[in-house]
Amino acid sequence: FDFSKFNSLDQKMLDKVDKMLAEDIPRLMNLIPHEEREKTLDGKSKVVGGVFTKDALPVGTGINEGIGEAGWVVDREKQKYDEIFNNLEQSGGKVTGRSAKEEMMKSNLPNKVLGKIWKLADTDSDGMLDNEEFALAMHLIKVKVAGNEIPDDLPKHLIPPSKRSGASVFE
Repeated sequence: FDFSKFNSLDQKMLDKVDKMLAEDIPRLMNLIPHEEREKTLDGKSKVVGGVFTKDALPVGTGINEGIGEAGWVVDREKQKYDEIFNNLEQSGGKVTGRSAKEEMMKSNLPNKVLGKIWKLADTDSDGMLDNEEFALAMHLIKVKVAGNEIPDDLPKHLIPPSKRSGASVFE
């Protein structure tokens, strides 16, 4: 081999390749599992079979916690949620998405899941959350962070007391 015919060493090119290997490729590789994780955290994926069959799971856990109870299950931690609510910027006794977003994002749940939780908690669909709706949103976040699924429709037992119609919530 005649090494004199090879191009001379290009230090700039080596620096670019080194940067690519050290920074760009690891950053791109981190995106791959993130996309896969997003698929499993969208609030709809389910683990099925084995110990995950309905008859094997304990009753009254996750989203079903509080079914058939006299009180509203969210009341158990409402005082804590009210303290958070009272420290957020409010308009007419309600918090906007902008003011609640930072608190809700502390859960590290994907925006898609938080959006679903917001829609479920905003029971009067006014784009704002009163203290009961905010407490419900925080409860739903707690349920999801604990590894449980969030339903597409709010179960009757989770409807805030002031938003309930005359129908029984225990039907």
